[in-house]
Amino acid sequence: MNMNSSKEKHYVVAIDGTSGSGKSSTARIVAKELGILHLDTGAMYRAVTFLAQEKGIVPVDAEGLKNLLSDLKWEVDARGHLRVNGRDLSREIRTDGVTAAVSDFARIPMVREALVPIQREIGLRNPAVVEGRDMATVVFPNARFKFFMYASPEVRAKRRVMELKTMGQEPDFQHVLANLIERDHIDSSRQHSPLAKAPDAVEIDTSGLTFADQVAIIVSHVLNNR
Repeated sequence: MNMNSSKEKHYVVAIDGTSGSGKSSTARIVAKELGILHLDTGAMYRAVTFLAQEKGIVPVDAEGLKNLLSDLKWEVDARGHLRVNGRDLSREIRTDGVTAAVSDFARIPMVREALVPIQREIGLRNPAVVEGRDMATVVFPNARFKFFMYASPEVRAKRRVMELKTMGQEPDFQHVLANLIERDHIDSSRQHSPLAKAPDAVEIDTSGLTFADQVAIIVSHVLNNR
């Protein structure tokens, strides 16, 4: 991958949106087609959630969380693969248990304050596609390209069920749907860095789009305007 960090060629593509709207998979392929880094910030919050659960730390345990966060070492390679303290947690962070709890951890100011500087440092080091809940509004408010992806709760729930089945799980559709709706409420109503569309972001309703369509819209926009 040819990543040029010169000032002239550096740019950030910030993709925000609701859970299950296709952000992560779309961002990954967009980054590949543009030949730049992909940073999945949602995976970072999921990793914190998994590691906290592993140690028996609950969201209200401020001291436990503080100690956990201070001990974490983050690595992102040129392909966007994330490791925490040398561990690849790709599968562990996608379980139902993590999904159900991640919003409770992500809305804690201490957690966001610990991760945002790391996200900024990674995104400003090289051209990058960054995705999450507050990329264009808080983490990279000056990003050259901003997108906001969303879809109906039912469509997102179906996608999530399919994703979990590929991981060998047997999720209940109604349970997944209820969890998504609850996460939408938590993410959009939290006091610290809520989920919101940046005023200058391009909106993409993925409900009726194919995956290829989602990727093409973003890649085309970036290539025509960078």
